[in-house]
Amino acid sequence: MKVISVSEIPSSYLQRPKGFAGERPIPKPPAGAETLRGVLAMLGPAYIMAAMEVGSGELVFSAQAGARVGLILAWTLLLSAIFKTTNNEFAIRYVMATGESPVMMYQRIHPVFCTFYWVIQLIVRHYMFWPAGAALTMAGIIIEGYGVKGIDPVIIGLLLYAIILPLLLIAKKAYEVVEKACMVMVVTMFISMLIIGALVSTPERIAELFIGLFSFGVIPAGTADIAIRLLAWAFGGGPEESLKYGIYVREKGYGMASEVPKLVRKSGSMEEPVIIGWKPSTDPESIRRWRIWLKIAQTDLWGIYLPMGLIGSLIFMYCATWLLKPAGLVPAGYKLAVVQAEFFRRFFGEFGAMVYLFLAMVVLWSTAVGNMDSYNRIVASALRVNFPFLRKVSEYKLWSILVVLYFLLMIPAMVGVKQPEILLLIDIYLSVLLMALAFIVPFIANILWVPKQLRPHPIKFVILAGGIAFYLYFAILILMGVARP
Repeated sequence: MKVISVSEIPSSYLQRPKGFAGERPIPKPPAGAETLRGVLAMLGPAYIMAAMEVGSGELVFSAQAGARVGLILAWTLLLSAIFKTTNNEFAIRYVMATGESPVMMYQRIHPVFCTFYWVIQLIVRHYMFWPAGAALTMAGIIIEGYGVKGIDPVIIGLLLYAIILPLLLIAKKAYEVVEKACMVMVVTMFISMLIIGALVSTPERIAELFIGLFSFGVIPAGTADIAIRLLAWAFGGGPEESLKYGIYVREKGYGMASEVPKLVRKSGSMEEPVIIGWKPSTDPESIRRWRIWLKIAQTDLWGIYLPMGLIGSLIFMYCATWLLKPAGLVPAGYKLAVVQAEFFRRFFGEFGAMVYLFLAMVVLWSTAVGNMDSYNRIVASALRVNFPFLRKVSEYKLWSILVVLYFLLMIPAMVGVKQPEILLLIDIYLSVLLMALAFIVPFIANILWVPKQLRPHPIKFVILAGGIAFYLYFAILILMGVARP
């Protein structure tokens, strides 16, 4: 495999990469990849992505929305799911076609733009507010749910995060550890909540869910802040979502990315992930191979990620509407993930409530594992892509340093604010402000750098354009002060 040398890569920070490292055919998929069994064996990124969403948006903010206003805002989940999943596909296609990091989409537009995006979007948001909020939310489960008093929540949160460090840094292939842990946790919580949803269902309640799903644009007075929370996280993650999915598709090895070196603990003599990728051939054999790879990727995205994310977010909102709202229970403060134990308590008593709290803790923790891994992969990749002097540095070493830095930078936010919901809300509002930008870049990248034969269907360009307009509208509402925390 030809990996472009450092000397061939643009050496000036302000110099945009204009070409590729040459043209090459789409790699041959693994034997049996055309069969159902072969496709299923290649799935994986969706499990990590779905697990990260269950632990941030669905378990917390979908349930909070249901407890406060019922199902009238369910339409925000449906539109968010359509727009974010489409955007993820655009990023995935770019990675599969070129073998490059998804961060390279931003670098190709302009290096300064790339720097602005990853610094504001990742460092400001996710190196402080999200992990601090998640850590305190988990601490709240231990303190308020299990009644462990007398210990500072900051200490509990830091201890829970400290366990993640050796898990990621010692494992030879961190991706495989994260994938397996997330798959087990998300499936367990998903099935459990489906059972609870079935137990509370009646024809009238299901009808009300569908009314909420298709009440597009209806935002009752005083609920704009709830709509913002749902649009940011309740389905999928924030504006970094497509970067995370693209990074994991590259690590899993779909399309051209199947021949890109992986981020593993290794000696410095082995190849690093490429900076400049390749222009894919569009000969008949390459197109045939592309379709096989695309079937795998779309099964992962549309067949696993979308239904698990959408149904998961809806089921938390649905159960909260019929179990929490009538009881006057609203997730907030240190009980942000605690009052949801009523889901299990109603049918299985106190033992069921304890089981739910355990599941919630483990799901939140697996979300923290996935985010600590994925955000640092993105930033490590961005540093090598964005700054020429760092391209000789091992991406694994950068990632390792960033994992530790991620842990350290969350401490000031935890100590300074100490309220999990406030920390998460800061992240949420920044997410919605940046979401349209995160849609525009993959849109442009697929037009300029993905061959026509490998691009999404024109209707998906229309859908993504609609998503850009949709999130711009809500960003304006935030800036005008119409939607406030």
